[in-house]
Amino acid sequence: MTETKYNPTYKIYKPNFKDSTKGAASSWEWNPKTGNFFLTVAKQSGEKSSGGKPTFSWKDNSETFKLGESDLAEVCLILEGSTEYIGQSDGSKGKGLFHQTKHGNSILKLYKTDYGLGMELSCKKGEKLFWGGHRLTKSECKYLSVILNRCMWEMFSCTS
Repeated sequence: MTETKYNPTYKIYKPNFKDSTKGAASSWEWNPKTGNFFLTVAKQSGEKSSGGKPTFSWKDNSETFKLGESDLAEVCLILEGSTEYIGQSDGSKGKGLFHQTKHGNSILKLYKTDYGLGMELSCKKGEKLFWGGHRLTKSECKYLSVILNRCMWEMFSCTS
């Protein structure tokens, strides 16, 4: 029997108990074999688990954003409190990180709020539009900062 190995993943669940269309979760995933880091945002499904808890549409209503070395550095700057938002100036949320692919484009925004950070991922693929996001507490920011710093070190040491 072979053991299934999964990539290290940190998941943050933010259900909305009053309006399931507003809940979202995020998965921050490092693939040590390829050196890639991915952020996936999934919207709340509106369904409940057998235990009565909210569920999230990881397969049917989610989008993934690949973070390269410079993207990870930008995210770390805001997680550590060095900047107010990622990307260029454009109001209080900044322009975010823009990625263009052959399928469409995506924008990741992280910005400072009174309680921690706000996070939004918007994507356009043809006529399909996606928007999902949630808040990050200060403790979640700290944990992510440690993870991303370690991933950046691993990326550097693997390519050196």
